[in-house]
Amino acid sequence: MNALTPWRREVRALIPRGFLRRDQGDGLLISDYPRFAGADEITARLVRAGYRVELRDGLAHVDGGADRYVRLIRESACPQAPPREDTLALGALARRLARENVPPEEQPLAPLRLTLKYLDAGDLDGLYRALAPAIALLQREKRPLPAAAGKWILCALAEREGEK
Repeated sequence: MNALTPWRREVRALIPRGFLRRDQGDGLLISDYPRFAGADEITARLVRAGYRVELRDGLAHVDGGADRYVRLIRESACPQAPPREDTLALGALARRLARENVPPEEQPLAPLRLTLKYLDAGDLDGLYRALAPAIALLQREKRPLPAAAGKWILCALAEREGEK
């Protein structure tokens, strides 16, 4: 189970009608619930639960608020898998990130969101192609790195290894 699964379940429980999918844009999840009656109450429930909701073109783009990310980071724990040849570069990047001692409140949300979305899609190659340059940019700018992303990736790699 990837780190996004509990959020997806919680959001699904708060949205009784319409679709709920991984957002291909800036949010984590997207839904068409604003097209149905009671949309204002659903939005209010999501916000009370700590989610950010942006309404555009009849769709709701849902993302975790900063506090939800901090909580998710603090609650994340998983085993590590031995490196595999097909995920060697991603595993090395993940181990590098996981070693970072960055408080949850200081970890940048954009690469965390990116990691959750790619892990949810099961696209490890795409994750490496998207995450590596983002990490390089953070390093050049001497900004904090997303240590939780490394932990989530290592967890996903361990789960993948367990499936084989």
